[in-house]
Amino acid sequence: MNSFLFLFLLFIIYSIVGYFVEILACSIYSKKFIFSRGFLIGPYLPIYGTGVVLITIFLSKYRDDLLALFIMSCVFCTILEYITSYVMEKLFNLRWWDYSEKKFHINGRVCLSNSILFGIGGLLIVEFFNPLIVKFINYLSPFWFYFISIILLFLFIVDFLMTVEIMIKVKVNLSMIEEKDATEQIKKEVRKSLANFNLLTVRLLKSFPNMEKINGSEFSKLKNTINNIRKEKVNKKKNKEA
Repeated sequence: MNSFLFLFLLFIIYSIVGYFVEILACSIYSKKFIFSRGFLIGPYLPIYGTGVVLITIFLSKYRDDLLALFIMSCVFCTILEYITSYVMEKLFNLRWWDYSEKKFHINGRVCLSNSILFGIGGLLIVEFFNPLIVKFINYLSPFWFYFISIILLFLFIVDFLMTVEIMIKVKVNLSMIEEKDATEQIKKEVRKSLANFNLLTVRLLKSFPNMEKINGSEFSKLKNTINNIRKEKVNKKKNKEA
């Protein structure tokens, strides 16, 4: 079977598992049900899938050395989380998570408790979960293997490109509204444009309930602007129906 598609299936499976684990963990922590998590539209968190793929490629050889596997899993996934946090902050000028309140953190991007969980996860993945998933994938005929893999790959790429495009447009449009020399006509057109991306943006705001606490006024501006546009859109619809 194609090794790239096999790794992609692992990526998708663990991204989906990570998505629901995050919902469960955040719901327990927040003491209320969190309906969605993550940056993308679909029910998956790529950082989990990426971490598992890296562990599978580079750390499976340590299967017989559990201590080395644990330590390397801690290191690999912690580096991945730090880089992901840094890149996403630079792209969108927002912090998506912050561990500053936890002990032994590095710039609020990673922390020791998470690193230990990554190490335990690496052990479970290599020793237990990966063999089960490989056995399941091997049950698929070549046709279904390629069919499922290619469909999922296509959907993921479309999801990723749509989300990035929308977030970039939202960021650009919000900066245009805040410009001092922006005319009322420009602001009106920008707000109209933002309204077209409203559904995804509202879902994104709900996916990261602590964003306002982490980013302060920067995120508050984004949240208030999007919510106001949402209300305007609803009111216009009600006025038309009346």
